[in-house]
Amino acid sequence: MRIRNPERGFTLLEVLIALLVLSFGLLGLAALQAYSVKANQSANFRSQATALAGMMLDNMRANRANIGSYYSDNYADVVCGAAPDTSSVAARDLSVWRAQIRCQLPLGRGAVARISDNEMAVCIRWSDSRWESASGSAAGVCSDDADTFDASIADGGTGAGADGQVSVFVVSSRM
Repeated sequence: MRIRNPERGFTLLEVLIALLVLSFGLLGLAALQAYSVKANQSANFRSQATALAGMMLDNMRANRANIGSYYSDNYADVVCGAAPDTSSVAARDLSVWRAQIRCQLPLGRGAVARISDNEMAVCIRWSDSRWESASGSAAGVCSDDADTFDASIADGGTGAGADGQVSVFVVSSRM
C-alpha cells in the first residue's frame, strides 16, 4: 500500500491573497508617511510664526517710548525682500517684520493691534495649503482675531486656529 504525500507549497490563490494583504499594509504605511510630512510642515510654520511674533514684541519693548507707532491693525501685503520704510524706527521694524513674514510663511501677513490700555496683540496669518483647500486671505483685522481666538492675557496670551482658509496665530502681551 502506497501512502500519498500531501501536496507541498502554496497555491496561486494563497500567494495572491498574501500579496493583497501586503499591498494594503504598504498603502497604509504610505498614507501615514504623507500625513507625517504634512503635519511636520505645518508645525514648522507654527514655529516660524511664534519666533516672528516674539521678534516683534521684543522690538516694541525696545522702543517702548514710541509704542503707538507700531499699531497697524490691518494685514498689509508686503513683498518678500522689499526695502524697509526708514521714516522711523517703528516703521522700519514693522516693514522688516512684515517682509520676513512674507518670506518665511506662504502668503504670510502680519499686524499689530492695541487690545486695551496696557495690552497689545501681534497677529500673523498664512496659508497652510497642505491642510486647506484654497489660498489664504488677509480679510479681517488683528483686534478681531485676538477676540476670536481668545488671545488676551487673561486667557493665556496666545491663540491660534483657522479662519476660513488661513491659519492664524495671535500673541498678546502687556507693554
